[in-house]
Amino acid sequence: MTLSIMKKQSVSLLFILFISLTAFAKDAYHISITIKGAPETKFFLGYYFGDKQYLRDSAITDKSGKMVFKGEKALEGGVYLIASSEKSLLFDFIVSEMFFSLETDLNSLVGSMKIKNSYENDVFFNYTKFTNQVGKDAGNIEADLKRAKELKDTAQTRILTDKYRKISSDLFDYRKGVLEKHPTTLLAKIFKMMTDIEVPDAPRNEKGQIIDSNYQFNYYYQHYFDNMDLSDDRIVRTPVFHNKFESFILKLTPQIPDSIIKSADFILNKATGKENFKYLLFWITNHYETSSYMGMDKVFVHMVDQYYAKGKAFWIDETLLFKMKDRADQLRNNLIGLRGQNLTMLDTNHVYHSLYNVKANYTLLIFWDANCGKCKEEMPKLKKLYEELNPKASINGKSFFDVFAVSLTPDGKEWQKYIREQNFKWLNVYDPNNETNFRKLYDIYSTPVLYLLDENKKIIAKRLNVEQVKEFIQDQENKNKVK
Repeated sequence: MTLSIMKKQSVSLLFILFISLTAFAKDAYHISITIKGAPETKFFLGYYFGDKQYLRDSAITDKSGKMVFKGEKALEGGVYLIASSEKSLLFDFIVSEMFFSLETDLNSLVGSMKIKNSYENDVFFNYTKFTNQVGKDAGNIEADLKRAKELKDTAQTRILTDKYRKISSDLFDYRKGVLEKHPTTLLAKIFKMMTDIEVPDAPRNEKGQIIDSNYQFNYYYQHYFDNMDLSDDRIVRTPVFHNKFESFILKLTPQIPDSIIKSADFILNKATGKENFKYLLFWITNHYETSSYMGMDKVFVHMVDQYYAKGKAFWIDETLLFKMKDRADQLRNNLIGLRGQNLTMLDTNHVYHSLYNVKANYTLLIFWDANCGKCKEEMPKLKKLYEELNPKASINGKSFFDVFAVSLTPDGKEWQKYIREQNFKWLNVYDPNNETNFRKLYDIYSTPVLYLLDENKKIIAKRLNVEQVKEFIQDQENKNKVK
């Protein structure tokens, strides 16, 4: 009888244990956070991603201040945060393990923090507690130092300065210790990212002269990412990653399309972590596609051709990929530095004229509409510029400056009436049957659009206004003098 009851109890306990484990196993992550003294209200789980913070989950505390965040899909590793119902930051922590708990007090969030089942957070909060104390000590020393300087107490100033240096040294030593004792933790990798590259002196010849004046820059460039573990996808979800990357692409890299492309390929080749690669590729593509600086569309075309079109952007669907490839196709024929595509169109007398037959040092290719308000502002300015520059140098039938004006006016009669009234003496043409496909070749979706071409019809500048035309011509003339 007793044995039978014991067996039944044993079976029941095993069944309960099995049920509880099965229920828990459904969660891919389960993070319990208790904040003693916290009101019964909603709190948010957020995370850092690039240069922004995003909310990921929410939970309501019980009477003990406990909240649980759980889900069937594992969280991506990185630096996460707890925010109040007003979305103000309470504290950061690390998500690397998927099942752990944090317990603290509302009056001392970091100082009272207790961690269970998270080695990463043990390291993180030990450091955070240390820096909190260091910060208080440093603040006290700064206040005392200010008073000592006001009293001109040089002896006390010297003592306090030494104490402040000691605090800085202790902080440095602590970080060094984390790197040595816990090298695989995310905190260690953050510290390493924050460490700048040590650049050796440039090599010299037998006379002591520097052999390569660019040596130190090139070394720094080539080794810039040595301290970033781009195979670890957690680093993109830290407050450090984006700033480090952005300094490389925007400050260390000259903002010239070819240089940007070189740097983009350089870092993407190193980013073996999928999330790191995804973030970098998206940011570079989006930043230069939407750039207001002329010529950056070359970067966008390169990114589409080399990464998206080759299937390396594994996260995008076919619809978006089609749109990106189509956009790149609209841009690739009119990139700065390329020879503009030839256009052969009809004038007002239905005689064909070719863009390539225009003999001039500089040709302004303009797409305009006689009904367009902005065009009516620009065309009189262009007439004035034409009269100023066109007679400047006409040798052997070659002008210094000429205009190939393509009309998009729907009504041909309105167009002809307008150019007669304005007395435009340049070449006025149109393509009523769309024989040239000019809209795609020159990416025309609005008016006016201006392209400045050199004598070989190479694109010098595009999508500029009339006031900028003369500036670009003068700049090009100065470049030609240097050559």
